[in-house]
Amino acid sequence: MRNDFEKAMHFRHATKIFDTSKPMSEEDLTFILEAGRMSPSSFGMEHWQFFVIRDTAMREAIKAVAWNQPQITTASELIAIGYKKRVRSSDPYIQSEFNKFGYPDYLRDMYAQWIDPRSNETLESWSACQVYIAAANMMSAAASIGIDSCPIEGFDRIATEKIMGIDTLDFGIPLLIPFGYRLKEQQPRLRSELSELVTYL
Repeated sequence: MRNDFEKAMHFRHATKIFDTSKPMSEEDLTFILEAGRMSPSSFGMEHWQFFVIRDTAMREAIKAVAWNQPQITTASELIAIGYKKRVRSSDPYIQSEFNKFGYPDYLRDMYAQWIDPRSNETLESWSACQVYIAAANMMSAAASIGIDSCPIEGFDRIATEKIMGIDTLDFGIPLLIPFGYRLKEQQPRLRSELSELVTYL
């Protein structure tokens, strides 16, 4: 198990162009989405929404506002991970999560005390951060079954959200992740040594 995970970490890289002749299976896509669904999140609030973008014209339009990065249109699947904006304790989604988990009053009060005094900007940033936990797990899951990916933040968020037609009162899109199979061989991985990155206190 440990060796399998290590192999997946070495396999994964930011794939810049995908092989359009090799589509992913629905089974593999579901496996990747499940990795996102099962990811941890602050207070267990599952801040994410996974948008699987298959419409060709939509993907072309997104590519045009994302510096024409070829991953967006060559990948077998393109997933935009949205974060939920309505995360105050009184918002219907949060109330439904409280009820789903059967949160006792003291946990609901703790959530409200920590969340509600904060600005909308702070809460959006907090919610968006949760998306990256799911994204990392999805890319690692993909790598474990030989599927490539590339996290993309280089796009016009406002334009992309408009192209997608999402309700921007409810969702924001901080990250796009294309998934598929690499067209070219991976370049050598360059990483700092562990001794440079770890400090024991």
